[in-house]
Amino acid sequence: MTQTPPFGAPATVGVRVGAFSVDAALVVIAAGVASLLGSPVLGAAVAAEALLGLWILQARRGATPGALLFGLRASRVEAPVVPGAGRAFVRGALVVLGGLVLVAGAWVVVASAAFDRSGRRRSWADRAAGTVLLAVPRTKGGTDADTPRALAEPTVHARSAIAREPLRVDASAAALPDAPAWGEPLVALESRTVAGERPVAPSAVASVGGAQLLVVFDTGQRAQFALPAAVLFGRAPVAEQPGDVVVAVDDPDRLISKTHLRLEHDGDTAWVIDAGSTNGSELIDDDGTVHVLRPGSRTLLEDGTRVRLGERIFTLSRLIGGPV
Repeated sequence: MTQTPPFGAPATVGVRVGAFSVDAALVVIAAGVASLLGSPVLGAAVAAEALLGLWILQARRGATPGALLFGLRASRVEAPVVPGAGRAFVRGALVVLGGLVLVAGAWVVVASAAFDRSGRRRSWADRAAGTVLLAVPRTKGGTDADTPRALAEPTVHARSAIAREPLRVDASAAALPDAPAWGEPLVALESRTVAGERPVAPSAVASVGGAQLLVVFDTGQRAQFALPAAVLFGRAPVAEQPGDVVVAVDDPDRLISKTHLRLEHDGDTAWVIDAGSTNGSELIDDDGTVHVLRPGSRTLLEDGTRVRLGERIFTLSRLIGGPV
């Protein structure tokens, strides 16, 4: 049985057709006005530019004007990530080719989602491009994670048999006097209790012997700071608690949300929490298995596991000693 993606419900055929009709109407209106004011050649050029704009929007945002109006977002079928240029081109090109058949062929391609028996309502174009069109739940303030939102208290979701409870930065704790000037100061941590688990004593993690945490992205970007630490990753992250470390991730395509992911490391164990990001976060095991993070769910980060934010991937290394 095919599982429904955890990041949205497949769009219904009627809504898909409605969203596509809006996009088609915008292209026709723009081309018609240009033809009336100029010439048919100008109208054809404007239509081509409009189609190019729709392709770029779908590639980088996963949503065209029609999709935004109906609350839809295109995503890769295997992960909550925008399609990208290649998949968006294949998806749009098949719809345009369908339109060459008495124009109505484009609507037939879009409505072909009704024939998908997998439960994901993927049209012929979606199957060829490896995409899925999702109905994004509407929330106050919009669906984009760039808008600050209040998340419920995260639940512990461990992928191993034995999970240790993460520790939260104590805002009232003072920085240790020997903290290195180049990084964030070390702070004491207070224990938290989860139902059914034994609380961790603060004294057990009061010091980690000058250990450092090194974060390395696939682009070569690096960040290093003292442990224990709580780190927020994003395009322009904002600290949630005093003592939080913020790491601005290089993201020219703007696929990463302003505050995308939170990492907690007590010097021994690491946990990650997706902060309700637009394009989602994933854990990638050594064997390539992908685990999609649920927004607000605290998940144990095992050794060797890579973390993906949008289309950026980073790894963690625990170091002993000073900066490298």
